[in-house]
Amino acid sequence: RDVERSRGLGDVYKRQMIAKSINENVNATVTFDDVDLSLFRNFPKASLTIDKITITNKAPFKGDTLFFAEEINLKMSIGEIFKNATETLDINSVFATNSKLNISINQQGIGNYDIAKKTEITSKETEDSAALSLNIQEYIIENLQLSYFDAASKMKLQLNDLYHSGTGDFTSEVLDLDTKTKTVVSVEMDGINYMNNVAVSLDAILGINLKNSMYTFKDNKAFINQLPLEFNGFIQLIENGQLFDLKFNTPTSSFKNMLALVPEQYSGNLSKVNTTGDFNLNGTVNGILNEKTIPKFDINIASTNAMFKYADLPKACLLYTSDAADERSSV
Repeated sequence: RDVERSRGLGDVYKRQMIAKSINENVNATVTFDDVDLSLFRNFPKASLTIDKITITNKAPFKGDTLFFAEEINLKMSIGEIFKNATETLDINSVFATNSKLNISINQQGIGNYDIAKKTEITSKETEDSAALSLNIQEYIIENLQLSYFDAASKMKLQLNDLYHSGTGDFTSEVLDLDTKTKTVVSVEMDGINYMNNVAVSLDAILGINLKNSMYTFKDNKAFINQLPLEFNGFIQLIENGQLFDLKFNTPTSSFKNMLALVPEQYSGNLSKVNTTGDFNLNGTVNGILNEKTIPKFDINIASTNAMFKYADLPKACLLYTSDAADERSSV
C-alpha cells in the first residue's frame, strides 16, 4: 500500500511539475487531467498521452477557453525520450481527438491566440541556448470544432466535425505538406449568413516556404457540397496583411450545387427547388487583404441550359443561350 501510495503521489508531483513548466512560458492557464508515458501502447514505439488538456485565456479574454482536447497522443521511438534539448526530436505522429478551438479578435485587433510570453533574450543567452527542434512526420486532428469571431468585421466562421491530417518534413524551411481535410462550414458576415452547414473537403499538397511565409497550392482537389473545385497560386503573409494570388476552376457540375452557395434568406428551401443543366466556373483572386483593402475577385460563369423552379411557383427560370460565346458572364 505504501508503494502504491508513493507511486500515486509521484504521478501527482510529475503532473504538477509539467503544468508549472508549461504555464511559466505562456500567458494563459494550461491544465490537464493526466500525462502517461507508455512503452507498450504502440510498441516498439513509445507513446506519450495527455488527457483532457485545456488552455484558458487571461486578460483581455479572461476566462475564455482557447483550446480543449480530450486526448493528445505523441508516438516516437524509445530513444527519442533520452535526447537532450539541443537535439532534434523525431516524432512519428501527433494525434488529437475531440477538440475545440475558439479564436477571437477584439475591436483593438488583439487575438486570443497570442499567448506566448514576451521575453527579452540577451545575445549571450541566444548563444548558450538552442530552439527546440521537432521533426513531425504525421499529424491527425479528428473531430475538431473550430470557432472564429472578428469583432471589428463582425465575421463569424464555424467549422464542425473537422478532420485534418498532414505529412511532411517539418525540419525544413521549404516543404511539401500532403493534407486531407473534411469539415462542415458556416460563415456569417454582419448578420448575413453566407454559408450554413456546407460540407467542404480538400485533398491538397501545400508548398510551404516558412522563410517567406508563403503557402502554395499544388496538386489539389476540393469539393463544396458536391461542387468540385481546383486551385493554384499562393497565399503569403506580408507585413501589412495577406497577399492573395489564386486561380480556381470547376468541371461541369449540377446547377443546384451553385444555388447551395447562395445565402439561405435569398435562396429559400433548396430541397423544394427542381434544377437541370450544367455550369462551369473559374476565376482569380488577386491583391492584399488588410483593414483597408480587399483582394480583387474576377469570376466567370458559363451555364448550359440551366433551369431552376420553386415548387410553389407556376413557372421555371431558364438560363440558356444559343451562342456559346454568349454563355460567359463576369462578376
